[in-house]
Amino acid sequence: MKYKEFKIRNFKGIDDISIDLDSSPDANIYTLVGLNESGKTTILEAINLFNRDDKGLGMLDFAGGRIKDYNELIPISKRDNFNGRITLIVTISLDDDDILKINQFAKKKTKFSQVRTIKTLTYTRHYIFKDSKFVDVDSRWSGFDGILKTSTTRTFINIGGTSYAKDNTALAKYCRELIPSILYFPNFLFDFPSKISLKTDGEISEKEKFYSELVQDILFSLENELNIQTHLIDRVRSEDPNDKRNLNSLSKKMGKKVTDVVFKAWNSIFKRELRDTRINISIGLDADDCPFLEFEIETHDGIYQINERSLGFRWFFVFLLFTQFRPFRENAPKNVIYLFDEPASNLHSYAQSQLLKSFENLTKNSKIIYTTHSHHLINPKWLESTFVVKNEGVKLEKPEFYTIDKTNISIEAYRSFVTNHPHNTAYFQPILDVLDYAPSNLENVPNCIFLEGKNDYYTLMYFKDIVLELDFTLNLSPSSSSGNMDTLISLYLGWGKEFLVLLDSDKEGRKQHTRYEEAFGISVEGRIFTLESIDSEWKSIAMEKLFQVEELLAFQKTTYPDSEVFNKTHFNRSIQENLIKKQKFEFSEETQEHFKAILLFLDSKINKL
Repeated sequence: MKYKEFKIRNFKGIDDISIDLDSSPDANIYTLVGLNESGKTTILEAINLFNRDDKGLGMLDFAGGRIKDYNELIPISKRDNFNGRITLIVTISLDDDDILKINQFAKKKTKFSQVRTIKTLTYTRHYIFKDSKFVDVDSRWSGFDGILKTSTTRTFINIGGTSYAKDNTALAKYCRELIPSILYFPNFLFDFPSKISLKTDGEISEKEKFYSELVQDILFSLENELNIQTHLIDRVRSEDPNDKRNLNSLSKKMGKKVTDVVFKAWNSIFKRELRDTRINISIGLDADDCPFLEFEIETHDGIYQINERSLGFRWFFVFLLFTQFRPFRENAPKNVIYLFDEPASNLHSYAQSQLLKSFENLTKNSKIIYTTHSHHLINPKWLESTFVVKNEGVKLEKPEFYTIDKTNISIEAYRSFVTNHPHNTAYFQPILDVLDYAPSNLENVPNCIFLEGKNDYYTLMYFKDIVLELDFTLNLSPSSSSGNMDTLISLYLGWGKEFLVLLDSDKEGRKQHTRYEEAFGISVEGRIFTLESIDSEWKSIAMEKLFQVEELLAFQKTTYPDSEVFNKTHFNRSIQENLIKKQKFEFSEETQEHFKAILLFLDSKINKL
């Protein structure tokens, strides 16, 4: 079975939309673009409600995203007194294998020997409300025609009649088992826990259940009829030495399997091998006698928990862990749909472009629907399956003002939207950013300041936006090193755009300063600076030396609380984490003055060009 079309009516800010996945019959990847608050996430939430595992109130399929109160779905403009229904209609296409399975089931479990071959099924679900309160769910199938086992005429009759209600219900239930799963991945799921709880009694959170199911998927991948209760929980609580030995053997097999599967996919995406890296998995009991499973990464320089690695590593590791092991689930239907809401939005451009490549590896037996604002996550090859999402409550000229009572979310194929709204480029600007070879003079290419690397970038952005809260715009761009800015400089010179270069005033920084002036001549005069250009006392130092020594470890502890000594890598990751979380740290007045001087200097110079 494959999802063919979704129709959504009266869902939150959606009045009535249709998403036709068959408009591009060869497509497996669908991109949703649009302004903030346009309704892209709302569409994903509605699609997720079609999940085959939804057995009623509070049974949606992703951790932390389960809707526990259907009253949250009432149309925004009708919350005062909604007496109607939220309707979701999905059209599902069937192949020959589906018809064969349904016929075999009908012959074995119903009064019918055969069902008519059809190409599509329609499944409708109505969420009924009275006085703005959820009342009931009414689910209906388009149904089958069939031939009774007792028939002498071989005539097809409708199975949906009252005389055959039980047969119809049995067929509907069986068809639900064949429907592909829908897996919704909100970004927060990529905050991998240090320990995965395996408890089976007491109150179990949705997130705990989600990760527990992931552990079971890993066990499925070992193809030895393993399960969490018998082969993990019972063994970890057992005093039998044989159980302990068997548990140790199993944990090693799980670690090796995760290492092989995840890093094979990793190497395929990034085209570079992670050497001397493996995953260790251990199982234990916490202070409350609750069983848990712990992942650790062993490299040539030590053993780390997943959450001690960089943000980009964590994101891709968890992404691959979920997506690579899900197909091992027993009796899992083919053609899974993955829903990604702004995937990798907090990662740098290279990571985003690699994620785009990895999507193609996921679609052998599945489809992907994802939302994005980033041109790095736009593939021109997929434009035929790209949709533009628009919300009438968001005005293009004043997107910061959201008129709730005018909310009406619409979706339109990209090609059609461009034809019908050629001047509304803001809705599909990420696509234009990809298609344009180079910016024209009419496009808003900003003045830019090139930095030596990502650590300088995150440090300056953190001080500007979080610590100092400076109210001006600086467009900072990290390079890969002080000596690798030639291409950036050449492009900006060729485009006739303004730029600055900021280098450390250490030996290498001064060397590259001289080289750039010699290579580009008068064109870069007054554009390339070292830290010494800002303060003569900062001679022969790098940016990291502008912190007070006594505050380095204290700041590092905001992310790595168990740190005993300063670690440069952990310190720089702490800056990234605090910037992303918008978490302010009280640096010394001297440190704040150092970075304030840099930022004001750059602002002054870039505005004089």
